[in-house]
Amino acid sequence: MFFIQLFLLFSLLGLTYSYDSAQLNNGVWLSGAAYCGKDGYQTMVLDGPAKGFIYKETLYDLKTDLQGYIGVLPSAKSIYVVLRGSSSVMNWLDDFEVMQVAYTTFPECNCKVHYGFYRSALGVSNKAVSVVKSLQKMYPGYTVTVTGHSYGAACAQLIGMELVKNGVGVKVYDYGQPRVGDSKYAAFVSTKIPEHYRTVHNKDMVPHVPPTSGFGYYHSVREIFEDVNGKLTVCSATNGEDPACADRYSLAQTNTEDHSYYLGHRVSCEESTV
Repeated sequence: MFFIQLFLLFSLLGLTYSYDSAQLNNGVWLSGAAYCGKDGYQTMVLDGPAKGFIYKETLYDLKTDLQGYIGVLPSAKSIYVVLRGSSSVMNWLDDFEVMQVAYTTFPECNCKVHYGFYRSALGVSNKAVSVVKSLQKMYPGYTVTVTGHSYGAACAQLIGMELVKNGVGVKVYDYGQPRVGDSKYAAFVSTKIPEHYRTVHNKDMVPHVPPTSGFGYYHSVREIFEDVNGKLTVCSATNGEDPACADRYSLAQTNTEDHSYYLGHRVSCEESTV
């Protein structure tokens, strides 16, 4: 309750944000390019709104096979940390590690998070923090944005929190994100990353798991709900489980087809690069 009240106070003080449509579109193309994999990052050429992206470093955790990359997009004046969605058996195993563990990054949260996602994020967090801080010196004035799709979206949220812990202000724009932690964690994220937007495409199944009922998982705010016609709705600023948005559908009503397309774009390496 304390964290929800604190977030409401931020809202009253005008410290919340409206989403940046350019960041939203950049992120979905960058997240698609993450599927090019660690062997393709150095040579890939981004297309669409992410055209002109400059690759800097690869992120890779051998134990979980979490992959991603870091670079800069001069047109957005932003440093991007991008995490790949599920692409291997190890990734899927981490997806299914639904046991909750103590969230030790911020002990004051007294909350719990998904074991598999947290283990994956911690496997690349030190390098992510080091590279981002180095790039901030090279590109003064650039914002830091963390993004990803699916499993990569869950890890993106956690990496965003690791950066905040290390004094780096971030924005998080992600797509098709599963739930990451309990209700305390969901509320706590909102106090640490005010500009956090997770887009859900229509009946995408993945944002509905792990379930709230029986498992105790909850989403943080704010959701951007994309309906079947592509209309975007910014959902509740206080309730990550807004019944007017993705939660209008039960898990049984969802599908896997909507998980692959966001903002009219197929989230893939092939569709995001030239």
